[in-house]
Amino acid sequence: MEITRVEVVVLGLLAEEPLYGYQLLERFRDRAMDHWAQVGRASVYQALHRLERGGYVTGRDQGRGEGPERRVYRITRPGRDRLRQGLLERLSEGAPRAEAAVALGFGHVLRTDDLKRGIVSRLASLDRSSEVLASERSRLKSASGPANQLARRALDLQAALARTERTWLASLRRDAGRLAR
Repeated sequence: MEITRVEVVVLGLLAEEPLYGYQLLERFRDRAMDHWAQVGRASVYQALHRLERGGYVTGRDQGRGEGPERRVYRITRPGRDRLRQGLLERLSEGAPRAEAAVALGFGHVLRTDDLKRGIVSRLASLDRSSEVLASERSRLKSASGPANQLARRALDLQAALARTERTWLASLRRDAGRLAR
């Protein structure tokens, strides 16, 4: 993927409003994003500097009167384009579940048609994955031994997760018009 996960997260949060670094981390925690978009604290600050050097965000120092100055960041037009690119990459067919989760978590910054296309791509990926899981489960059906029994159970878990994600995506698709900008 051309744009890193942390860049998507930073740009996604800045697409909503200008923030300084600590506010980005607070917003990340407030939304429980560590459950679906794991990024490190230091990587957020590194990404802010990298994105500013690339012209994807602008930063302005603000004095606070008390305490040190802080730098407030704002997304630029090229930053919005880069964010859109990163979200669409993560919604493309075959993207890993964790990357798709990051994109879906910021689906509200996409146009409705982009979000719906991304959901359809994710559903297609789930369909292919489910076919592979079914084939592997069938292959292991006659295999004996505790390791094979656990392998079948692990495949059962993956199939259950795919069914749950499919249901969740169908609901999101119905609500997409109300979520996207």
